[in-house]
Amino acid sequence: MPLYKYQPYYKYDGPTHAQSFRDELSPEEEEFNLECFFSEVEDYFDDKAKFERQEDGFIFITSDVTQTECDELVKRCLNSLDLYANRVAAK
Repeated sequence: MPLYKYQPYYKYDGPTHAQSFRDELSPEEEEFNLECFFSEVEDYFDDKAKFERQEDGFIFITSDVTQTECDELVKRCLNSLDLYANRVAAK
């Protein structure tokens, strides 16, 4: 199965057109949302997918989905928590 790697992060760049009342998260809210990402992202994939959280803040996802499908599933989770992620080449 393909292996994908992401590093989630929070970035406040002001209100957006879609979220005109968006406020900056406190450091505690930011940490909470990042923790939620690591537990909630699994809900977006089927039971065959495997997840490995690294101490350096990265997550490895092993799944039968394509890179594009994986990106979209991760993005949906990130958006629900007001987060972003960098996709990194998994070795």
